[in-house]
Amino acid sequence: MVPHSQNVSIRKRFQKMTLQQNKEVEEFANDVATCLTSENKRLNPKYLYDHMGSKLFEQICLQPEYYLTRTEASLLKRHAPAITNLVGSNIRIIELGSGSSSKTAILLRYLSSQKKRIYYFPIDISASILIESTRTLKSQFPKATIIAIRSDYNTGIDRATARCTATDGEEEEKNNNGSPYTKLILFLGSSIGNFEPMAARSFLQSIRQRLHTNDFLLVGSDLQKDEFVLNAAYNDKAGVTAKFNLNLLARINRELGGNFELGKFKHYAFYNREQHRIEMHIVSNTDQQVYVEALCKNFSFRKGDSIHTENSYKYSLSQISALAKDSGFRIEKEFTDEKRWFNVALLSPS
Repeated sequence: MVPHSQNVSIRKRFQKMTLQQNKEVEEFANDVATCLTSENKRLNPKYLYDHMGSKLFEQICLQPEYYLTRTEASLLKRHAPAITNLVGSNIRIIELGSGSSSKTAILLRYLSSQKKRIYYFPIDISASILIESTRTLKSQFPKATIIAIRSDYNTGIDRATARCTATDGEEEEKNNNGSPYTKLILFLGSSIGNFEPMAARSFLQSIRQRLHTNDFLLVGSDLQKDEFVLNAAYNDKAGVTAKFNLNLLARINRELGGNFELGKFKHYAFYNREQHRIEMHIVSNTDQQVYVEALCKNFSFRKGDSIHTENSYKYSLSQISALAKDSGFRIEKEFTDEKRWFNVALLSPS
């Protein structure tokens, strides 16, 4: 039986939350309960990105081993003119999983230099990162229309599309040729690699259903490469990725009243050759029991038990082409670095 004092603390915690927060914490609690009672423990990687997780991920992007961010940023900087020329001048930029929006700022800066009106709709599940990034962008681009949307991907696109229409009058929604504005959806950072292959196709198909024929999708994908480079990127010497991964347990402690001792777990990331993916796990260092107050339950871990927290699939160029085709897109243009480590593809509805 759960002590009365624990029941009181749970009620007080939930009473202080908004209805939306209650819903999100309830979803988190249900998923954690399912994970911790399963033989193969696994949690959705979206739970890595609370306020602290988002902060830690921004630090990961600065680590010397983590080539993904700087390589993609370099591609965007070099090819911003080509991308915007292909998309057109009357665009509304919607970004999925925007984070700090640091890479998107490269495109915004180019548009600003060309005296183009900027409309940007960052979508993220972290309210704090949206507030911070929007404040920064508005200081950099004071004339831009920036409307942050806290949401998951598909709902976020729908809300952003509605805001696009609400933001402008009918006359402003026509360009000089009388055509409607163009939506440019950004899905950067190799986030597509976090999806299982079939789920990636389904996800892109759902985006395709939300686009008109004159819209575009810009997708960043990490390419297959030497295992040493990949393993180093997810096991940085400073240990930031380890802190990011273990923060998931700290989040359970903060939000659900768990008593995970982080020192009794370790970060484990490796390249799975057969699946062409990096796997991230949290592994128990010992036999132990963990109590989660919100679930009113103890959970057992044996030494070596793991919680699978994330996959990051690495693509070949042919796989990217096939994925685009199977999802209802055609590749308008691809941009790849000299080492062929990273690819940015501009897709249009086929």
